[in-house]
Amino acid sequence: MKQQNTATLPDADMQLLKLALVRDRNLKVCVGLLLVLLSIGCIILLARQFTPKTVYSLSFLLVLVGFAGVYFLIQGLLRYDTQSNFLLQLINYNPQLVVWVYYRKIESAPFGIRMMQFTTLFIFLSNREFIALPMPEREILTLLPKLKKRAPHAVFGYSKQREQLYEISPDLLAGSGQQF
Repeated sequence: MKQQNTATLPDADMQLLKLALVRDRNLKVCVGLLLVLLSIGCIILLARQFTPKTVYSLSFLLVLVGFAGVYFLIQGLLRYDTQSNFLLQLINYNPQLVVWVYYRKIESAPFGIRMMQFTTLFIFLSNREFIALPMPEREILTLLPKLKKRAPHAVFGYSKQREQLYEISPDLLAGSGQQF
């Protein structure tokens, strides 16, 4: 019988974090594969159509695109477990390290027509590191009250004053009040 690893996810509330990490990994892997395959395909097509001198000069740019794809693949495949384990261990077992949590929503609406919307959850730690996790806004809004229960000492929400306090010393945020 296979034992379930409950050390990383003691309750179902944090499944949203795990889902966001999986989505982020899948996006990086897809973009990486797309860039690598695109660069290889373009080099092959160039070799059939142009002179060797032209192919070499254009291939240099395409190789750079291919390396960018390899970078995304490495980020998606190799760093996923590390990032996942770190974030889940942090939230579940070391929530005292979390000092500030907020999310940022960026909308692109040229001429009043909403084209794109990106939301990112930011978790700032007492050692001046931070975690930026792209998530849908509805998931972030579901997760924030749960994070507030896990890290009651942390400050939630963004303000310029909080940003300045964090830059001076993350410990200053502990007594600055908690507003959602």
